[in-house]
This record gives sequence, C-alpha cells and structure tokens, in this order.
Amino acid sequence: MTKVSVIIPCYNVEKYLRQCLDSVISQTLKDIEIILIDDGGKDNCPQIIDEYAAKDSRIIAIHKENGGYGQSMNIGLERVTGEYIGIVEPDDYIDSKMYEDLYNIAKQYDSDIVKSCFYDNLQAPQETRIKKAKWKDYIPEDRSFTIKEYPYFLYYHPSIWSCIYKREFLNKNNIHFIEAPGAGWTDNPFQVQTMCLAERINYTSNAYYYWRRLNANASDELKDYKIPFERCNEIHNWLKENNIKDENILAHIYKRELAYINIVLGMRKISNKKDCFERINNLLDKMDKDIILHNKNISKKELKQYLSAIKNPKNLRFANLFKRMRQEIIRVRINSNELYISLFGKTILRRNNAA
Repeated sequence: MTKVSVIIPCYNVEKYLRQCLDSVISQTLKDIEIILIDDGGKDNCPQIIDEYAAKDSRIIAIHKENGGYGQSMNIGLERVTGEYIGIVEPDDYIDSKMYEDLYNIAKQYDSDIVKSCFYDNLQAPQETRIKKAKWKDYIPEDRSFTIKEYPYFLYYHPSIWSCIYKREFLNKNNIHFIEAPGAGWTDNPFQVQTMCLAERINYTSNAYYYWRRLNANASDELKDYKIPFERCNEIHNWLKENNIKDENILAHIYKRELAYINIVLGMRKISNKKDCFERINNLLDKMDKDIILHNKNISKKELKQYLSAIKNPKNLRFANLFKRMRQEIIRVRINSNELYISLFGKTILRRNNAA
C-alpha cells in the first residue's frame, strides 16, 4: 500500500502550479501517489498536469468539467490508495520533508490525523512576507489527543492542507466534502467533521506548508457574502445530527463564526444587505446563548460583538467599514526588516532595512 496519497485540485492556477508540483514530487518520502485533478481549467493547467504526469509515474491525471473544489476533492478521495491522505492547494507549496515527517508521526501513534503548523505566505500588493503561524494556546506534541481535550483548532483557520488523514478513518466515518460551486469554503465542514470524529490527533509545531494569500484583508478574499453562512448552517446541522454538545467545542466554533461575521461585514460591497443581516441573525440564533455568556473561552470582545450583532448588525457593519477606512487612509509598518507607508491604498515609501 502507498504510504501517502496527495490530492491536488487544480483550476486556473498556471502561474503557481509548477512551483506547487515541484515541491510535491521532490518529497523525501518517495512512496507517494499524486492525484492531479483538472477541474475544467481554461488556462494551461491541463497541459501542465499532463506534462508532469508523463514525467512521473506516481502522478495520476484526472480531467473533468468544472464542478468546484468539493467535487474535485471527492473524486480524489474515491481514487486514492494510500494509507494516509494529504491535500495541497495548487497555488501553495510545501517543504520537501513534510510527508516523511508527518507519516512517521502517524505510524508512531497510529494517528487518525496528524496536523502541523504552517507558513502564512502573504503576497499582497501592500505587503509581502512569510511568517510562521502562531497558536495562542498550548497544544501537546508528545501524545495523541481528541478535539474535546484541545478544541482550539476549531477556532483557528481550518488549514486542512497542513494535515494528513488516515484513509481508513475517513472511509469508516463516510467523510466527504460538501459539493458547492467554486471553492465555497468547503474546507470548514470537512475540518469540523474530521476533528470531532478523530480518536487520535497528533500535532507538531514544525511548519512545512506555505499557504499563499494574495489579499491582506480577509474580506477582500470573500466574493459572495452567503458562502460563510451556508457552510455554518451545514456545520450546525451536522453537529446536531451527531449529538456534539461539548461546550468547549461549541464555544470555539462560535468564536470562528463570530470572526466570519466580521469578515462579511468588512466587505466593500454586500449585494443584498437585508438578506445578509437576516442570515447573521439566523446564525446567531443557532448559537447557545448560555455558552456565549458564560464559557471562559469567549472573550469580552467576542461577547460584545455577539450582543451588538443581536441588537443591530447594521451598527457592526458601520464599525467594520469605518475601521477599514481608517486603515486604508494611511498604513504604516515599521520593524527590523521593513519600513512601509501607504496613503489611500497607494505605496508612497517602502524600504527593506535588511538590504
């Protein structure tokens, strides 16, 4: 049996695809298979995929009509043969030792999931940097645990690509991706399901994955305000169906959802504000108010946001836009490596102090 199967769903990313594929085929763990799924790309991705498949027998190329990230991932999950499964997004890249190190941890502990830290690779017009992600909470690295013991991952970015998953575990629990148009934030339900059902999670603070972001503001990445609410509804339905009632698990999911409300309300344009505010109220209604009011994991800032959103989400919208406007009028960043000043979104001074 192949040790690790790597699924790479590809759509219109020719600019970054070669860097991604080079990083995967260069893994020190050689016993891998690579499933490249062309999701009906209109650029040169299909040709690049076939080119790499012709050069490396470990690569399996699949071409299909456009159906979205979730559909591509499900096709990949059906095709894989590996003991463990990894995911790489085609505009990202990984360290050469990623799968060797994660697989060794998985075998040591018989893990359902092994999760690593990652690099935030910001490549935005106003700022470029590569920075290791930092969790604010303690996560053990010398033993397996369940999400009930350490629920913090349910608040942080899903980062499903910084993990490997035991294929037997996914199959036993019938875990698949939501199939939605485009990218569709389908990583969110997948992460909640895998983390909540896993009996043995292991973590390493070593970072291997370089997550590329092209916008400094998360609100600019979101193209449709409805997407976060659709995924949150699916998550709440799944939690109810699977009788997930642990207060700390729910508190961390609520924390993430409150952050998503902020992202939506920070969008430059919301096409239907009335519908958006109704969706916010519907999501807030799904949250257990006693947990919001009394759980120690909910910060005072989050509680204030929750109460303000219940009272009038329009006020939060104005507050988010005002904060954004202040940031865009003038932005200053001074540290040991860089001096950067922008005015009304235009860079007026940038100096690399390390040069």
